[in-house]
Amino acid sequence: MKGLLVKDVLYIRQNSGIFALSLFLTVICAVTTAITGKVPVGIGVEATVFIGSLPMMFIADDRRTGYEKILAYSPISKDDIVKARYLLMLALSLAGGLILSLVLGIGAFIGSAPMGKVLVAALLFMTTMLLFSALFLPLVYYFKKSNAVMLIAMTVSGSIGMGSVILFKKQFDVSAGAAAVMFVTALVMTAVSCVISVRIFRKTDI
Repeated sequence: MKGLLVKDVLYIRQNSGIFALSLFLTVICAVTTAITGKVPVGIGVEATVFIGSLPMMFIADDRRTGYEKILAYSPISKDDIVKARYLLMLALSLAGGLILSLVLGIGAFIGSAPMGKVLVAALLFMTTMLLFSALFLPLVYYFKKSNAVMLIAMTVSGSIGMGSVILFKKQFDVSAGAAAVMFVTALVMTAVSCVISVRIFRKTDI
């Protein structure tokens, strides 16, 4: 599992521009918060548009390069291959939530905005990232062609981006308690999704 995680980290480094886009969007929101004194909690959802599909991109890259076939002859089990993807997604969501809260928190501090909204934005970010995996990784493991994988990833990213913009433009607000409940629910869904993906991948011929 360690080798697979290292490979995915290298893939992330090669595609760091994806993170730059999300960070740029977060910085813009932090500046806006410092000026207006209002925290746009929707950034927690919108920032995932660029990086939420990363696990699907990992799998697509494995299939495109033939790395998935190499894994078939390695000591790592199919179960560990799947679990590594979910583990990495959890790490990305937690790290992203921390970075978002730090950047947005600076803007909130300067603009005397409520820090509770920063927490809500971070929880929404982590929740959305986890939901990407929980809802769509089982489908990704079901399909065998990388083109289908990327189509799913791009469609989901676009839909979430447009939906979040419309939703939060209408002054939709989320309390810290509701955001926490959504995050815990997403964690449970991710655990269930991991079990489903493991069972699907066991029956898949690499």
